[in-house]
Amino acid sequence: MINSKTIFLRLFTFLVILNSLVVTSCQNEGINLEDQNVGISDENGTGEENSDIFNSDGTLNINTEPSAINLNEVQSGDDIAIEGRIDLNGQNVVLPSNVTLRYNGGEIINGTLDFGDESQSVVDSDLFNRRLSVRGNIRLLQEVFTFRPDRWDIVQGPVDDVTALLNTQNMEQLFLYAKGLGAHTFVIKTFDAYFKVDGPLNQGVPEVHALNLPSDFSLHMTSNTHLRMQPNGHFRAALLSIYNENNVKVTGGNLHGDREQHNYNSGYVDSDGSTGPTNEWLNTMTIKGGKNIIIDGVTFMDAAGDGLLISSTYHYFDPNHIRSENITITNCIFQRARRTNLVITNGEQIYIDHNQLIDGGIDMPNSSGIAPSSNLNIEPYRSRNQTTGELIEYERVSDVYITNNEQIVLDRPNNPSAGGFQLSHGNGPIIVENNVMTDTGVSFTTVDGVIIRNNTITNGAISAGNADNIDRTDFVFGNEVYNNTIQTTGTAMSVGGNGVLVRDNNILQSTVGIAIGFGATNSSKGVSNSIIRNNNIESSNRAITCMNTLHNVTIEQNDIHMTGNAPFAMTLSGISDNFVVKNNTITGSNQGTVSGAPPSLLSNNNLEYSNNNGGEIQISGGSNMLIQGNVSEARINKDGVVFSNDSPNTILSNNQIIIYPSQTPLAVNCIKVNSGINLTGVSLNDNNICIEQ
Repeated sequence: MINSKTIFLRLFTFLVILNSLVVTSCQNEGINLEDQNVGISDENGTGEENSDIFNSDGTLNINTEPSAINLNEVQSGDDIAIEGRIDLNGQNVVLPSNVTLRYNGGEIINGTLDFGDESQSVVDSDLFNRRLSVRGNIRLLQEVFTFRPDRWDIVQGPVDDVTALLNTQNMEQLFLYAKGLGAHTFVIKTFDAYFKVDGPLNQGVPEVHALNLPSDFSLHMTSNTHLRMQPNGHFRAALLSIYNENNVKVTGGNLHGDREQHNYNSGYVDSDGSTGPTNEWLNTMTIKGGKNIIIDGVTFMDAAGDGLLISSTYHYFDPNHIRSENITITNCIFQRARRTNLVITNGEQIYIDHNQLIDGGIDMPNSSGIAPSSNLNIEPYRSRNQTTGELIEYERVSDVYITNNEQIVLDRPNNPSAGGFQLSHGNGPIIVENNVMTDTGVSFTTVDGVIIRNNTITNGAISAGNADNIDRTDFVFGNEVYNNTIQTTGTAMSVGGNGVLVRDNNILQSTVGIAIGFGATNSSKGVSNSIIRNNNIESSNRAITCMNTLHNVTIEQNDIHMTGNAPFAMTLSGISDNFVVKNNTITGSNQGTVSGAPPSLLSNNNLEYSNNNGGEIQISGGSNMLIQGNVSEARINKDGVVFSNDSPNTILSNNQIIIYPSQTPLAVNCIKVNSGINLTGVSLNDNNICIEQ
């Protein structure tokens, strides 16, 4: 156990190192993040670390034999390789200008090197350590600061809370120290440590105890780098944070949350008396008000809340609002966040590309997943003024590009609600393209300008809109779903709300291909101003089925193949207006007929069913339907058009009806009205052609 005196001494030593450093010409304004990997594996300009002065685990192979070099005798322009130990014995050594000090197996400890404000000297980063203070105008030999854990007061492995807090404070100060020296990149290689990042909130800044990264800074880690959140019982914390900073890049490494060790029943009470009952705001990383940020090749795992949260500072309508902009998340792996692997609540120009998102929101032995239990979620908060009805945007998300990612739920049977890309709210363009999804899918609700295209989905689905958003032309419009391939034994796609174009999708092996208007809170909800066009649908139960209210909905030019049951099931439960089903081609697996198509089931109000080529037509209700220009080929033993219920004011005209009386001993009819059914205002014999075969 570390006592309070030790804590003070360690912090004091570190702050002396930091505060004694004065740099006047090594600032990194306008740093180019794309160029910051230079020198990461090139410790001495050779491309490899010299095995004589570096150990295999990346630590320094220090020669502790006293060095013959006397720094008090150094002259301007000298280039000195430090091969042994130089103990300053508490002295302050003033060096002349333009001196170069190189690490060559030695070290300088226990004192201060003063290079002066006009020095322009060069120092190898591997000479810096917790027992050496430096001041003056210097620059690094490499532009890369390689973190050597044994040289700094940061303890690896499981530790107590006191040590974990010191780890956090010392590492964050070291980031600033390296940046102040002019380092473009901070490198962490083999390293495994815990960081305490929970604590009292500070003026609304939840990331105050995170490892905060500065602007114009690149943190490079390797597959052997592990940063871990110290287990805690707080409801709001982040392991790594970019807070109101610009031009930051993080590459590689593993960020571990405390999901399975978190105390969800801590009853945490903050200093202001507030509590955190849900423990949902616990992130392995937060980007809040960040601009020009790249996160590349990082593994996020086991967050008690979200793996990565992208947000902004202050509310969207607040003049102090600082937006997160130009954020790229690429080549990362997200695993097992308790709530959501990747969340966007506020920001724009966000690029999510070539990542793996796995098991977001699954249940684990010590913690169940919590809503929305997803792999990715766009969820800006907004509400309406209770008096005026005016929309209030507390947060806003737009210009998001989710491309070339892979998402999966590994144990779907035991986690039926986990995973998925969920676009809850947002403003377009929001593009979801070229993603591969296994045992999960993608959905959107109250958004505009969403495009879901060219994705491959296996045992998952697309949920395009919400039925309760019917006629929401204000915030729900211009959404498109096209060129996707969906293979599933369930329902491949559902369509609801307003303004959806579903076209050119390939739906394979589904039980239900496309369900329209389902999930409404009442029958007055459904779908408006939407088109289902030119899709290829294979289904065993229903190709396209609909219910509830439909306004200005067209289903056309779809190619449907059925292995059983009915291609269309149009159910009467709401009021339809300008509902058109036309020019669709239906085939099936029924033997004995040319098309093999099963029957279409019609029972809507105000439905136009025209110029379709398929099986028999069964009418079981509805009213004011126009059924015209269709080719209706009945199965063997079946009638061509059957009325099993009254359908007032329905017109049946100009249809070609094919039946097969020669292939059955049963009496079959082109048009049949079932016994006991009285038709009201129905026109049956308007230029229909009956063909018997």
